[in-house]
Amino acid sequence: MPEILVKYGGHISLATGTLEEKYRLTGVTVMNLIDELDSKYPGFKAMFVPPQYGIMNMRTSIFLRRSGQPAQPILDPGFKLQDGDCLLMW
Repeated sequence: MPEILVKYGGHISLATGTLEEKYRLTGVTVMNLIDELDSKYPGFKAMFVPPQYGIMNMRTSIFLRRSGQPAQPILDPGFKLQDGDCLLMW
């Protein structure tokens, strides 16, 4: 299971109470991460996937920085994460 660095910006950092943390996922996708963080920070998932819509929220963003590649937005909740990835969630 991948170990990643998760950085939080704006209102997301207020919800988590931290600006960044290393996190080892039990799953491999962005949605797995969102589900796991929702267990740690209740209400987290609703910020990214509002229950009334069931799809990624366009008012929040997730950006990926992967070694050797330019930063890119993540729009697919099924996107697979790898060891060493760095995500900015805001």
